[in-house]
Amino acid sequence: MSVRHADFREIVGRFRVAVFADPRLKPRDKLVALVMLERVNREMWRGQGDLLTWASVGTVAEDAALSTRDVERARAALLACGVIERDRPGGRGQAARMRFCLDWLEREEGGPDDPEPEAALPDTGVGDRGVGENPDWATDPSALADKTGDFCPTPVSAKPCDKPREPGRAPTRAPTRERVRGGGGRDLADLIAQRIGRDRHAQWFRDCRVSVTGDRVLRIDAPNQFLADQIRQRFSDDLATLPRIRDIVITVQPQPRLSGQACLWSQPGGRA
Repeated sequence: MSVRHADFREIVGRFRVAVFADPRLKPRDKLVALVMLERVNREMWRGQGDLLTWASVGTVAEDAALSTRDVERARAALLACGVIERDRPGGRGQAARMRFCLDWLEREEGGPDDPEPEAALPDTGVGDRGVGENPDWATDPSALADKTGDFCPTPVSAKPCDKPREPGRAPTRAPTRERVRGGGGRDLADLIAQRIGRDRHAQWFRDCRVSVTGDRVLRIDAPNQFLADQIRQRFSDDLATLPRIRDIVITVQPQPRLSGQACLWSQPGGRA
């Protein structure tokens, strides 16, 4: 469907996915774009077909838990990449009006018939170190499936994989089951991703800690209040339908990071 005939929720969602997929944007830039998308005027889209926002630098900084200096840098990066453009300059106490560029979205989405999809997004070397290191984000989930059996030699081979399992050896998947009983691990993440969609899971849960307590309470520790509020608003109903989950608790637990490690949901004054 053409972007100019899409539903408001659909077009905003497509912008979110395209922003996350752009390797030229830093995690800080993507966070600012998400916050600005939350403040796009719905009526202007319905009336004029434009995604406009009047959110000031201070408002975006407060919502994103960033410093105003970081927000200004992020908006400059979004302007340089063509994600947004100034629709009307500010002044006299009024914030500048920004427009999300539909032409940029069409270029980013491309299509299956695009002969050179790589040419539209050259790698400038300013990508997100933190985002690219997440398997759910960087790789198609189907590519992460266990393909060990595809490389196992035939029964006539003398390689170790043909030898019978030693008596008393624990099953290889036992640690995974133990993690699920303890409330963590990949199985729980996969279950949530299947329920809400893998793209949305990678977008909103990649910096969260998720576990299940002994009394069947799903606990989600978000790194800041903005992300906690967004998860509560968007996914509480879906998460409540997970099997054997009695209740959901969403808390704010800032997580320590190694020096130089990028994080999408940076704290005020921090560098993304």
